[in-house]
Amino acid sequence: MNLSNLFRVNSIFIRVYLHMLLSMLLVIILAVGATSLINHVRVEQYREQLASGTFYLLSRGWQQQSTEKRASWLIETGELLDIELNTTTLASSGLDHWQLRRLSENRTLLLNGRTTDELMIYRYLSPEEGVLVQAYIPRLSEQHARASVQLLLQTVQNSSQPPEQVLAELGLNFSYPIKIVAFDQIRLERTQKQQLANNETILVFIESGRSVIAYTRLDENRLLQVGPVNLFDPYPLVLMAAIALIALLLSGSGIYFSLRILEHRLQKVEQAASRIAAGHLSTRVRVEGDDFVVRLAKAFNSMAKQVQELLRTQQEMIHAVSHELRTPVARIRFGMQMIEDLVEDPFVHKQLKGIDADIQELDGLVDEILTYARLGQEGLSLNYESCHVLPLVQEVLDGLQVLKPNLKLQVRHLNPYEGDHAEVEIRYFQRAVQNLVSNACRYASGQVMVSCYMEADSLRIDVEDDGPGIPEEDWERVFTPFSRLDDSRTRASGGYGLGLSIVHRIMYWHQGSAIVSRSDDLGGASFSLVFPRFHTEVAY
Repeated sequence: MNLSNLFRVNSIFIRVYLHMLLSMLLVIILAVGATSLINHVRVEQYREQLASGTFYLLSRGWQQQSTEKRASWLIETGELLDIELNTTTLASSGLDHWQLRRLSENRTLLLNGRTTDELMIYRYLSPEEGVLVQAYIPRLSEQHARASVQLLLQTVQNSSQPPEQVLAELGLNFSYPIKIVAFDQIRLERTQKQQLANNETILVFIESGRSVIAYTRLDENRLLQVGPVNLFDPYPLVLMAAIALIALLLSGSGIYFSLRILEHRLQKVEQAASRIAAGHLSTRVRVEGDDFVVRLAKAFNSMAKQVQELLRTQQEMIHAVSHELRTPVARIRFGMQMIEDLVEDPFVHKQLKGIDADIQELDGLVDEILTYARLGQEGLSLNYESCHVLPLVQEVLDGLQVLKPNLKLQVRHLNPYEGDHAEVEIRYFQRAVQNLVSNACRYASGQVMVSCYMEADSLRIDVEDDGPGIPEEDWERVFTPFSRLDDSRTRASGGYGLGLSIVHRIMYWHQGSAIVSRSDDLGGASFSLVFPRFHTEVAY
């Protein structure tokens, strides 16, 4: 097998794996994109929350200054914060509609600056005058945090109100807590206490460095506490778990739908094979495309067509041979009658009687073959009638009882159901029962029992005998045409090997089945006919 043929044979699997790979790549791209987008939004929100309190103090302090001192105060504050502060107007800011809308909501606006690390921050200094503060921050550092705390301390100290009241008012504009704590309530190192004594701001990291608290001295016995402020975590565990779960679900969905389409197409081939096995030889698989499944369907359709033609040819040959046999048989019987009339020798008459028995057996074989062939035709039309079943079974047994006076043939009705009737094709139904009872009579020692089980939607008829039974290993082939489980015994007891095959065909047209087992009551063979009480037309 060359590489091209190997690729064509395995193309269906390559297609499945490609679908899986594309699904995984799509999931990875979506996961990375979603994570980047979410982190970008979270970073913007985090930065805005950190800057909102400081720039609110900046706006408030600027408004509290006189007009002459505002410019110098802004320069001094910029030096304290170690950032470049400028004033601008709405017209010259170059901001778009959405950015201006955020400013109008009394929010702090953060934009990317002139470099990657630089931030540009805007906030209203005076909404009535349309004056904005514009700040350039090259890079956030601890110095900015300390300076922001110092600016907060100046605001508290310069206010004429009590510090607690000032902090309560200012806290509404901070995303982290600010409060006053007693000096002796905080556990600090000696160097940190020395820094506080020198009016410096200290930063204390807590929770393994995930949060930070800033302290600065308010008076002799109290400290101003800012925080804790949570540091930004770009990859939170909850987010990563959610992304992994979504990736798994999307990957599983992609693989499922790819395999589900393939399974659905292969199921069509399986269904067609089951229908052909059930006898509907005209069934074909719908062919669309040019892949491995389509080639399989084409090969299957070709095989089904050949099988259908072979069986049709076989049936035509059986019909032709069976009909043609009747002519020479009739001639032989006519010649025998002429010989019988002309010759009075007893020995000749005895031989003629044996020949006549063989001819009758040949006639019976021809009839069986024709019946089996007729039941094997596609689209056979049968006349189903609603009738009582027990009288039909009893009629069969009465006819056979005359031929088998030494056997006890008995019918019993178990589990009677109201309305003891079913829809059957009377002639073929009686033929099936007759074949089973006749088969049981050949091997029975003294008794044959026929049991009828009538339920709401099904009918079951069991034919049991007290003979030797059938070995379990032969149960599967007992309904095979011309099958002889014991050739010498079959020839001695009569039969052509078609009786049980005809029963199987009749049950097929009654939408039921024929089953063989061992009789629990009599110990011999047990044959069961199971089919629905009411016939339904099946659309093929």
